[in-house]
Amino acid sequence: MLRYLPFVTRGLRAAGPPIHLTVYVTGQCNLRCRHCFHWREVAAGVPGPALADLQRLADSTARMGPLLWVSLGGGEPFLRKDLVEVASAFARHGLRHLAIPTNGLLPERAEAFAEEVLGRHPDLHLSLSISFDGPPAIHDAIRDVEGGHARSMECVRRLKKLQERLPRLGVGVLVCVTRENQDALAAHVEELVRDLSPDNVTVNLARGDALDRALLDVDVARYEEVVAAKKTLQRSGLLPYFDFPMARVAKARDEMMYEHVARVARGENDSKHLPCTAASISAVVFENGEVRACEMLPDAIGNLNEVGWDLEKLWNAQAARDLRQKIEATRCACTWECAQADNVLFNARAWPELAWRAARG
Repeated sequence: MLRYLPFVTRGLRAAGPPIHLTVYVTGQCNLRCRHCFHWREVAAGVPGPALADLQRLADSTARMGPLLWVSLGGGEPFLRKDLVEVASAFARHGLRHLAIPTNGLLPERAEAFAEEVLGRHPDLHLSLSISFDGPPAIHDAIRDVEGGHARSMECVRRLKKLQERLPRLGVGVLVCVTRENQDALAAHVEELVRDLSPDNVTVNLARGDALDRALLDVDVARYEEVVAAKKTLQRSGLLPYFDFPMARVAKARDEMMYEHVARVARGENDSKHLPCTAASISAVVFENGEVRACEMLPDAIGNLNEVGWDLEKLWNAQAARDLRQKIEATRCACTWECAQADNVLFNARAWPELAWRAARG
């Protein structure tokens, strides 16, 4: 618990080093999901940064201050054969949480990764979340893979078995609400939880661009139905959440975050605007070394290839200061759940309600 205290002050002051990084380790993927906003990089098979560059990035963030949360994205992260070394580059500096979303089609690599990384870094909390896009027929159609749903189910089962020996391994499922699955997803979330007993369900709203843009036309009420299904499962005890200190706060944060995402999606942001912490608390590093505030805003603060992968040089430069001012002045808001989660957690005005919800359970 004490290791979380240094991060609390960031809710009182925006200025400081990043504590949350999303790093795209590869654009290569073994699927062509029609709702993927990263589809151009996937179609091109863009390789990820070199391991040495990612190690320099991790070292530079450690000099700036500790990281709370790193997410390794793609593409399919487990296509990188050196993913253990990538994770270790950050974990060796005392990282608290490492999260990796995966399509679940490479269970052997996921299992071996968890064994190796948690063996090296026993204080790390590792969360692996396997993606599902609805019942088998819908899932396989969206992801253009025959039998993909069944294979992903098997991956969750194997990781849950491994979790019996690795208690710091969190096993979750991730669902993305799209036009094609919105009418079936809430019920399917309940089926997944009852069949697989995951620790958590991450709910995303289709966003940005997509290979098939028709999937982005989502009824916000259907998104809220999926979120409500998750809440019901949590309160019933079937969905316990990841096991780590401050988990009750994280659950309350997620509840508030989903509500805010829905407000933004409906265009009701002005009344309860949460100042965005992107480029202050968090940043996204893309495969080509470009650093942006978030996945949605196209503005970049620079490219790491131009500064030897030393993030500090970009973080404190004028371009970064200008972007922070733009985000504040325009009251920038989007439906990216990761950013909105930070906006809830690191906004002191949200703390009373956050504390009340956490205490209530």
